[in-house]
Amino acid sequence: MQQHYFIGIRIPSTFEEQVESFKKKYQLETAYKVIPHIEDLHVTLLYLGTIPENLLPVLKKELVEIAARHPAFSIYVDGLSYFGTSSGPRVVYLSVKESIALAELQKEIDQTIGNQLRRPMSERFVPHVTIAKKRKSTDALVIQKESIQPIEVAVQSFSFFAVHPDKTPKYEVIETFELD
Repeated sequence: MQQHYFIGIRIPSTFEEQVESFKKKYQLETAYKVIPHIEDLHVTLLYLGTIPENLLPVLKKELVEIAARHPAFSIYVDGLSYFGTSSGPRVVYLSVKESIALAELQKEIDQTIGNQLRRPMSERFVPHVTIAKKRKSTDALVIQKESIQPIEVAVQSFSFFAVHPDKTPKYEVIETFELD
């Protein structure tokens, strides 16, 4: 299998208690095939999939330059939400409050790296931290969108990750890019 990559922001394991609470409340481990390891929690800025190895140095150079143009900022995890229907969500996630700084960083990464890879820009960006995905069955499952007291996450860097599907944790940081 070819190596897959993505660019993202690592979320600290301090969210473990909140994640465990939602997993237990909605029996996520029973209903979903994929429950990310606590060390794998992240906000995806751009999924790359497979890319030619010879492009890695070029992409890393672009990411260094992007990081230098963006100051550190904070994001806020503010609840539980999902993609799909409430009776059978495809993905359950911690929601991230809208952030101009995050949106600007993501847009520049998407535009710059997309140009290098000759790919179109993403249509929309919904920042989130996946905690469950890939339903095990089609049985009805009711998940409520919930708000929590916003939890601040200081964003001082973003990383280039390799995906290792057969390992736990499965996301390996290849390089980290410090924000200005």
